[in-house]
Amino acid sequence: MLYRFLACLTVVERPEEILAITFTNKAAGEIVERVSNALGIAARGAEPSEAHEKPLYMLARLVLQRDALLGWNLALNPSRLRIMTFDSYCAQIAGKMPIMSGLGGGRTADDPSLIYRTAILDTLGSVNDESIPQELRDALEAVLGFARNQFELLVPMFAALLSKRDQWVGEILNISADQLSETLREIVENEVSEAMAILAKYDFDTCWSIFADASGVHDHHRWAAYGRLDFTEEGRDFGRRAAKALLKTDNMIRTKVTAREGFPAKEALTSRMNGFLSTLSGEPEIDEALIKLRDMPDAVYPEASAKMMEHLTIILRYLLANLMLAFDGSASVDFPEVAQRAILSLGAGVEIGDALLEEDRVSHLLVDENQDTSPAQYQLLSCLVQAWEQDDARSVFLCGDKYQSIYLFRGATLSLFTDTVKAAQFGPKALEVYHLRVNFRSSPTVVDWNNRVYGELFKGPDSTFVSSVAFRSNPGSVTVEALTDSESEGVRVVHFIQEAFKADPEQSVAILVRGRSHLKYILPALKQAGISASGTDIDPIADSEPVSEVVSLVRALWHQADRTSWLALLRAAFVGLSWEDSLTVSMGHAVIPVALRSPQVQSKLTPEGHARVLRLVEALDGVEKASRSDELAWRARALWTALGGMATVDQTELGDIKTVFKLLGTHTANGDLDNPQSFFNDLANLYASPKAGVVQIMTIHKSKGLEFDTVIIPALQKRGGKDDTPLFHWRAIGGRFFLAPNMGDQDDMSAESRLFRFLGSKVKADHSAEIQRLAYVGTTRAKFNLHLLACKEIDRDDEGSANTLLGCLKEVLANDFTEASAQSVKLDVQGGVPSKARLDADHTVTLPTDSFIPAATNETLPTENELHDELREGEGKDHRAKVEGIVYHRVVEMIAKDGLDNWTQEKLSGKGQAISALMRREGYPIRDIPTGRDRIMRLLATTLASEKGRWILSKHDEGGQEVQVSGYRNGRWVHRYLDRPFVDAGIYWITDWKSSECPEGVEQEVFLRGIISQYRAKMEEYRSVVIEAGITLPVKLGLYLPAVDRFVEI
Repeated sequence: MLYRFLACLTVVERPEEILAITFTNKAAGEIVERVSNALGIAARGAEPSEAHEKPLYMLARLVLQRDALLGWNLALNPSRLRIMTFDSYCAQIAGKMPIMSGLGGGRTADDPSLIYRTAILDTLGSVNDESIPQELRDALEAVLGFARNQFELLVPMFAALLSKRDQWVGEILNISADQLSETLREIVENEVSEAMAILAKYDFDTCWSIFADASGVHDHHRWAAYGRLDFTEEGRDFGRRAAKALLKTDNMIRTKVTAREGFPAKEALTSRMNGFLSTLSGEPEIDEALIKLRDMPDAVYPEASAKMMEHLTIILRYLLANLMLAFDGSASVDFPEVAQRAILSLGAGVEIGDALLEEDRVSHLLVDENQDTSPAQYQLLSCLVQAWEQDDARSVFLCGDKYQSIYLFRGATLSLFTDTVKAAQFGPKALEVYHLRVNFRSSPTVVDWNNRVYGELFKGPDSTFVSSVAFRSNPGSVTVEALTDSESEGVRVVHFIQEAFKADPEQSVAILVRGRSHLKYILPALKQAGISASGTDIDPIADSEPVSEVVSLVRALWHQADRTSWLALLRAAFVGLSWEDSLTVSMGHAVIPVALRSPQVQSKLTPEGHARVLRLVEALDGVEKASRSDELAWRARALWTALGGMATVDQTELGDIKTVFKLLGTHTANGDLDNPQSFFNDLANLYASPKAGVVQIMTIHKSKGLEFDTVIIPALQKRGGKDDTPLFHWRAIGGRFFLAPNMGDQDDMSAESRLFRFLGSKVKADHSAEIQRLAYVGTTRAKFNLHLLACKEIDRDDEGSANTLLGCLKEVLANDFTEASAQSVKLDVQGGVPSKARLDADHTVTLPTDSFIPAATNETLPTENELHDELREGEGKDHRAKVEGIVYHRVVEMIAKDGLDNWTQEKLSGKGQAISALMRREGYPIRDIPTGRDRIMRLLATTLASEKGRWILSKHDEGGQEVQVSGYRNGRWVHRYLDRPFVDAGIYWITDWKSSECPEGVEQEVFLRGIISQYRAKMEEYRSVVIEAGITLPVKLGLYLPAVDRFVEI
């Protein structure tokens, strides 16, 4: 592509006459960069010493001469190089011809899902409109009946169809039941013919005659009386049943038959059949032929399927009309619509293509990755060249590799490319076809490995795979490892990266995966090892805690009654309310913004909580009184800043939050959110900005066209995304468009179900073949070192389905796998580093400058929910019992702090009102407070009167209450609190209060043994922690239960 582009520049009058199209912005940018670099090297006169680099240098010198002659000044105007994606080119054409394209000033929607949804609901909802045509009503009722009247079940199905409408719209709306029946008959005849041709090579007529003979002996084989496979309905049915009898559940032919298959032991027929089966050599084509026969549909298109297709066609016509209205209503269109309107624009002149403005006329068309063109894209290219002539000065250059076609989900149709190559013709232009064999990228080791693996994988009658010859002589390596678990996979990836940089710190390293979820154990391992990584569309912004806090703030400001978002805002690091205070604010029926300003609510808050609420209210009032308070985007940003949000984030997080505010601004042109769901959908599709990193992470799809010194492909065993069952399958078979509808919960053996399954198996086979090509794309990105990793037992038959890279590779790699031992480490796979500390209650904000970036912090403060979880554990499942336990603990803590001598029974009896207030704050049912308060008062009175109770509360050496013990366990910070530790008589006691009641009818000793058993593990954990912390005294453990006034030692 690079050489061709430069060569074209040497003959054109304007650079814009050359159009180079590729599939990704990254690839387009790289081609522009490589052209610019070549011209820069030529401009400096730095002639290369390598012989293979000299032709490029000479071409670049000629381009510079042309540049100087015609005054292009490409060095300062690289934008004159028209190297772009299909989508960009279509948008350019349609935008420059708004009248012919019909686009006007509309924009292209990056996420058209809400537009689709509007059109779909308008269409489905019209079933209640009495004025709609009867044919539409009947069609809607039929499809809604299929979905059990669940609109939400149909919305994603129709949305998937709309996003791919360029693949079917020109066919389905013009197809008839007769055409479907004729196509099906041809398909079935071809399937039977292909199967018969294969099976005839292995004398399967002998097998058929054995089945026929068995039909007269055993009722089990009565179906086999016809005795032969042919094109008749009886012959096809015989073939289907015989294939089903011969195939095992793993879709491989049996090596012998038994009584289970209707062939009893020691019978002559059984011996004959087993004798025949023993003559077969296990050729895969036999299995494939029998599968064809077994899964073959009837040759007549089922009437019910035809009727359903008629209904769907009617609905789709109205749906497409509603989609156009939805486009108009949103002043935007999707990419398929832009492409279609670009094609219409090109055909608007006297001759196709003449509609282009003079400065946009194309003289030389270059298409990279041509194997991935869709029918619509192919039509666009055809429009551009249709008025050309064979001998004019214009040219077409198509570059492609059929084994790198991996965009089936975008409608890529590989046959368009292969047919073009076979015909050596594109439009009016005859093509010279060249097969390139020299590999300038990879080392001989990598090239030889790829040749061996894919020479085996791509073998077959239609294979055109040709082994490559390595141009380089550099050393290289390929490793294929089997691991026991996914955590080990992360460790091995780190090992390979470290080894690569040890050998060459400047080399490029890439981790390629099929999906973001496959990085679950790898990203934490990289972080733990201190390896920086950059990736595009890898980390969703919305998953980060600072962004989720900002989103809660936006939701809260947008809707005063959104209690969930307001509670999340109260708990955010820049507000910092405790769970206790948050629960206090949220109690009752008032909306939270009102509750925050209520004196009654504020009086129930803790002193710290009261200070935090006043700070929040002050910021809210300040924002609401501002002149721009009617602008949601301004209010959100101003409130976040006023509350000190910038002090809770690091530089990277600040960039992500700015991105969120920028997105919010685009969705609030009129002040408020124009379409809330659209904003939140767009937010879900935002990813963290790629960071500067020594390792690149991307999907295999995005890596196409790129190269790296070291490539690591982990998670071979992981599946890709699962496609939902569609309303209908469609596919071109034998050059003819065919489709089959989903008939829902019908009998699996019905003609309709078998037809849908049959076409579905063809679609599935296309996907399986593409996964093989995806593996090829991934492994051919490596220049020197290639590392493949798979987890689980690779020899198990149920591992590595056809939907995984391991599934398509494991047979050819069976001897390549080595068992790798990796140290098992515990990784933080939840992304859960210790939560950031809350800002101080009296935090003040100084207006930051753009250059001020607060340092990241991992400081952590304990939170009340940890304390409450500790206290409530074991207090019973009833919320009342839990609250009673919490309040009891609060008061005994107060007694210990004040000193036992300052508390008498009289003082305790005067605390009833305060205890009731504590219970209300904890959410205790108001009507039950008197009963619960009386129980708490009894427990406290018993404690004050008890010898053991007073012993625990007395002053001791190293005594304390609610002493915090912290540890980092299971990927998160965990805080535990010792109720009452102290030293007495040379013993370090850890005591705990338990307010549990002895159930009625249970002996007290039995109850106490149960309590000891329940809390033994936790108390022993406390013992271990304090010993590790340096306590050298003997440690003893004890529980005090005031309900029975007993102290038990553990």
